[in-house]
Amino acid sequence: MLLFDRYLSGMAHAREERVQADGFDHIVLHHVLAGTLIGHARSGFEQAGPGDIVFLDTRRGHRTEAHGLHIITVSIARDMIHAALGSLGALHGLVVRAPDTGMLSDFLQSLVRHASTLDDRHDGAFARALIELLPTALGGPRDVAVEARRQDHLRREAVEQLIEREIHNPNLTGAVIAERVGVSRATLYRLYQRTGGIAQHVRRRRVDAVRRALEGEDMVPLDDLARRYGLGDAGALTRAFRADRGVDPDSYRRTMRQTQADTVETGTRRWNGWMRELD
Repeated sequence: MLLFDRYLSGMAHAREERVQADGFDHIVLHHVLAGTLIGHARSGFEQAGPGDIVFLDTRRGHRTEAHGLHIITVSIARDMIHAALGSLGALHGLVVRAPDTGMLSDFLQSLVRHASTLDDRHDGAFARALIELLPTALGGPRDVAVEARRQDHLRREAVEQLIEREIHNPNLTGAVIAERVGVSRATLYRLYQRTGGIAQHVRRRRVDAVRRALEGEDMVPLDDLARRYGLGDAGALTRAFRADRGVDPDSYRRTMRQTQADTVETGTRRWNGWMRELD
């Protein structure tokens, strides 16, 4: 879940031609605090005003225009929306009006107000709160299937926390994770089937950790990074990094050093990293 508090006016945002190229898979929630958000035909809505919440699916094209807008935007992983609401078929372009948005609005504005004092240790709690509050805006209790997806989300959250704590452990296999989290191997593999399986997911998390380290200022040797993130040695790290990123880690680090002064490139890289975390 990514949260943005923005002031926009006279600006249009279009995601029509780039839908396939970007490969985004998440849901965007726009909560209008002031001004007007104008939609178009492919956006599935006409306009939203103060107090309204709009849902957009990044798998589908859309175009919006901002007029004197103060907006909270939340980018939400598709699995989280499934856990909260179930079917996403009618969600694209849905506008929920005040006062139905009241509880969710208070929560989002509270996150914005306290953002500077929060850290990622509490991300799981905020995600759970969002899952609980989304149905209050759409006005319906969960059915049995949605409750089952909510439980799956909680299991994935436990897995993610374990991977973060044990990312240095090269023996963090599916069997170890299943035992530590308290689920069957079959359940664990089902939870990560969509993203290529648990082994690939752990490897991707290790490579992402290496990527963030390479983007930092410290010139940590690859062997040290490999041990720190459970990838064995520099050779294994290089193979995993190249397979995931399409470039070897030394070249990636050199590129980062060369573009540090380029604020556009730095911003683009940071944005792409955030989007990957929503997978």
